[in-house]
Amino acid sequence: MDPSTFATIGIAVSTLGSAASAAYAIINCAPALASVTSEKPEYGSKLLITIVLGEALAIYGLLIAFMIVSKLPVIATSDAGIQALFAGIAMGGAAAAASVGISYCGPALMTATVEKPESYTINILGVVLSEALAIYGLLIAFMLVP
Repeated sequence: MDPSTFATIGIAVSTLGSAASAAYAIINCAPALASVTSEKPEYGSKLLITIVLGEALAIYGLLIAFMIVSKLPVIATSDAGIQALFAGIAMGGAAAAASVGISYCGPALMTATVEKPESYTINILGVVLSEALAIYGLLIAFMLVP
């Protein structure tokens, strides 16, 4: 198979995997945010972080896709093509893992914050550490892009 085909599949996996992951996180967190802000609008700006971190997953995937696209002219060997493919897989997979974490921790954070506002600082750790999974994948993908 042509090396650029592997790289193109990596672009697709990075983009589609990260975008689907972002959508999943937003679909799970946005209704909870809407519910919270309908009763306690003052918490909206604080809890919007769950939506923002969910959207960041798509941005990370797009960044890796752009990096691979910029390298397409120099991807001439099978090894380079496979490296680009695995960069896309690393980013898409890490985004999926982060999305699951954000989707579970985000609504829980919102519920806990409404019931006990002082718990926000501790409870946000689940969302932030879930996002860190995507950042780890982003860093590995950076290193893998040929």
